[in-house]
Amino acid sequence: MKNMTPGPSSALIRSGSFALLSALLIATGCTHNPDIRASRDGTSGITTRANPDYISCVKDGIRQDAQTFTTEESGKTLLFVGSTEPDKAYGLVELTSGQGQNHYSVYQRNAWQDKGRLINAARMCSSA
Repeated sequence: MKNMTPGPSSALIRSGSFALLSALLIATGCTHNPDIRASRDGTSGITTRANPDYISCVKDGIRQDAQTFTTEESGKTLLFVGSTEPDKAYGLVELTSGQGQNHYSVYQRNAWQDKGRLINAARMCSSA
């Protein structure tokens, strides 16, 4: 007679898969929406364009149906995409003026979805 050892039950495998998936989602940040500035998708640089020209150029470079909001805060011009709340915004461009140049920082949540359109627009407008 053969000696058979029982294998793992399918219920055990399913619960292990669920635990692994949950851990991966938590580790990648898919369970919450932190401030957009905490995003790894972004870049920064310098432009000589005036604030209104730069912001207008960036707006022209993103989807036409995207809601944008421009505000001034502590000497910075902020262009929010999607929402004015940093934890819900799809993208954010911060523009700081000083000494004839403007420093910009751009952040885009889930940039892979549209191949970084906001980031690309911010870069292109900085050198145009």
